[in-house]
Amino acid sequence: MSLEFLLLNEANVLINKGKIAEEEGDKESAANFYRKAAEMYERASEKVSPETREIYRINSRRLRAKSRTLLGRNKEVTIVEEEEPDFDSIARSMIVKSSVKFEDIVGMESIKELFMEVIFMATSKPEKEVKLDPPRSVLLYGPPGNGKTLLASALSSSLNSTFFNVNISNVLSRYVGDAPKMIGTIFSLARKMSPSIIFIDEIDSIAISREQRQNVGTGLIQKMLVEMDGFKSQQNFTLVVGSTNRPWDLDEAIINRFDYRIYVPLPDANAREGIFRHEIEGRGFTTEADYKELAENSEGYTGREISYVCKKAIMYMIRRVNDFSEKIIKFDVIKSDEIKRALKETKPTTTSDVLRKFEEWSDSHGSQ
Repeated sequence: MSLEFLLLNEANVLINKGKIAEEEGDKESAANFYRKAAEMYERASEKVSPETREIYRINSRRLRAKSRTLLGRNKEVTIVEEEEPDFDSIARSMIVKSSVKFEDIVGMESIKELFMEVIFMATSKPEKEVKLDPPRSVLLYGPPGNGKTLLASALSSSLNSTFFNVNISNVLSRYVGDAPKMIGTIFSLARKMSPSIIFIDEIDSIAISREQRQNVGTGLIQKMLVEMDGFKSQQNFTLVVGSTNRPWDLDEAIINRFDYRIYVPLPDANAREGIFRHEIEGRGFTTEADYKELAENSEGYTGREISYVCKKAIMYMIRRVNDFSEKIIKFDVIKSDEIKRALKETKPTTTSDVLRKFEEWSDSHGSQ
């Protein structure tokens, strides 16, 4: 967890305390909370990109101005309030070019088939004039490290669409008070640049259940609902793909906005075998290990964890055949013991209790 994230999180906590104190009429305490939050933004601005640094400084100046206003000694409120980030430029910075293809993703055949249906509906013309309502929103949920982002990227690449990669926890922490504007700008730009896909990672950060909503900016969930409803009436194709590792925290209103709610589970034996093969042979290496045996011994591992196992095994091989005094890296066949050692040293992180929770949520809310 980065220092930047910790500072921004602390700023959010302080701002919320300031709002509560302000509502209770305790202006002095509110001013103190806002001043401390401004200090968090100033510290966070020290080691970030110039664009992000300016956003943090704007937030800091706003908070300091608010603090002084509450204490009755602010002379620059007008100047500060007119200053705001360039939301359009920030939204454009979230556009990424995807080169991932569905054939690059091992396993998940049923999910890929469903996405091919989405592509068909988006790119094909009906043989006669009918009122056809193609899917406009997909929620991908499941344990982390199993390819949810890759699936969205492959979908975007197949559609040759504009791909907005939105990390919602960053939006929420960086644009305190302006998060609804930021979300609105992203959706507006996506409409203009259609066909487009808005991939919202960690959507549970913005759309948590009403019981847990203390740290969410006012109006943020409502803004998301309005924007998602607006997509359904658009002629040009724009798709919202949400991703979450905690679907049970989502607000029911958000859940119901998704046309498809797709469970991305841990890879099965065939998929694990394919991932091992892809991570070794696909990188140009060979091994004496039996892939089926590796698949059997890696039950419960995520795709990301298997990838990490293979990278460790490759490093063990490199250390075995190189003395690190030459300028050329030598390679050899990866031995079974090297992969088994890497597998033994890498423990799966998804517990049976968590898997049971996903399955229960899928039974009650899943749809595909």
